[in-house]
Amino acid sequence: MGVNDSDNEEVVSSTSKMDLQMLQKIFVKHEPDLVIDSYEEAKGSGRGDNYTAALFRITLKGYTRPKDASKKLRWERTVICKRLPDCKIKREAFKSEALFRNEVEFYNCIMPEFIAFQKRKTKDVSHIFMAVPRCYLAQNDLVMLEDLRVRRFTMPDRQAGLGMEQMKAILVELSKFHAVSLAYKMQHPNEFKRLTSKISEGIFTKENTEWYRNYYEILTKNALQMVTQTIPDQKEYLAKMKGFLDNCFGNLVELVSRKSKLSVICHGDCWTNNILFKHDEKGSITEICFLDFQLIRHGSLALDLAYLIYCFTESALRKANLQTWLSIYHQQLVKSLKVLGSLQDYCTDEADLLRQIQDEFRSCAPFGLGTAMDMLPISTCSSEEAPDLYVSGSETAPTPPELNVPPNELCRRKMTDIVLEMVDGGMI
Repeated sequence: MGVNDSDNEEVVSSTSKMDLQMLQKIFVKHEPDLVIDSYEEAKGSGRGDNYTAALFRITLKGYTRPKDASKKLRWERTVICKRLPDCKIKREAFKSEALFRNEVEFYNCIMPEFIAFQKRKTKDVSHIFMAVPRCYLAQNDLVMLEDLRVRRFTMPDRQAGLGMEQMKAILVELSKFHAVSLAYKMQHPNEFKRLTSKISEGIFTKENTEWYRNYYEILTKNALQMVTQTIPDQKEYLAKMKGFLDNCFGNLVELVSRKSKLSVICHGDCWTNNILFKHDEKGSITEICFLDFQLIRHGSLALDLAYLIYCFTESALRKANLQTWLSIYHQQLVKSLKVLGSLQDYCTDEADLLRQIQDEFRSCAPFGLGTAMDMLPISTCSSEEAPDLYVSGSETAPTPPELNVPPNELCRRKMTDIVLEMVDGGMI
């Protein structure tokens, strides 16, 4: 929907609930000489790409007239507007309001503090974690971010999963992000405690057990059915899987709640749709950017690793490269902690730190299985099968989520592979 005529003071609503006056007010803070005279918007994501917020892409047009310029200078910008779903049922079902507050705190408090801390330590930006989009506004039910498509970032195919080059790039940047938490926690413990106090665990809390009971009963039933259909005669594997899933939600709460020396502010939702890539003319990855910090949590760094590795990579790739991936992550963690002045706070030597990471990963690996029950159906389904957040639905009493995406053959194979690896590795 487009809005024109900057002299017209009538407020015209759009699906994103933005209007010309609001947009002008936001951007004049950054560019005082700016006048926005029109905008157009479209959906910012497709079905199956986002479940806790609605995204809209807004193209803004206008002009600037600096005091020393004799004529107007044309101006254009594209931004992503992120709002809570219109449907109250969807907001309540997915606890969207609490999750949204996490992202607002991330952009307003956590990320600015992390950037300032890093810049006090080094002027070399290659060592600094800044792999997030520019944020123009974060408040209440609205987050406005730069549109990374303008800088030629692209989203990977969620059904294809992540390949070797993508994993290497992600692990390096994720390690930088975790390193800032580790160093900041050690050097500024009170301030770190203040930042983590602003975060609320979005899903895995004891208080949410009843709310998600039916949801996880369906997920566990589907997961058991998929694996049973694939390996019906493997009774030992099925028994161990069932043993973990009998108290699946409780096990996930326990994994998220445990604190260790390597607890950090986790991204919480490192899946294909929340990681964008930029490539050079040869197709090599030159840069990545993380999106969606609604599920940030204070927990073991291995929670992010287990979620990323087990939910979004192929079994053959994991078996051949798991230790390589942990080594890539470890090598960058060593580099970053050295730059930030905290390597000695976490290990006697570099080999000791690698052992700690491996131990944490082994402890948190079942988190990958528990979350795969939820994420594999979503990441492997077609867009047509996915729920549509842009449909308002009926406004009745709030109910727990009912995201029951039908399993497909790819989902069955991936789920079975994870169970086989978990049992063979002695992780469940």
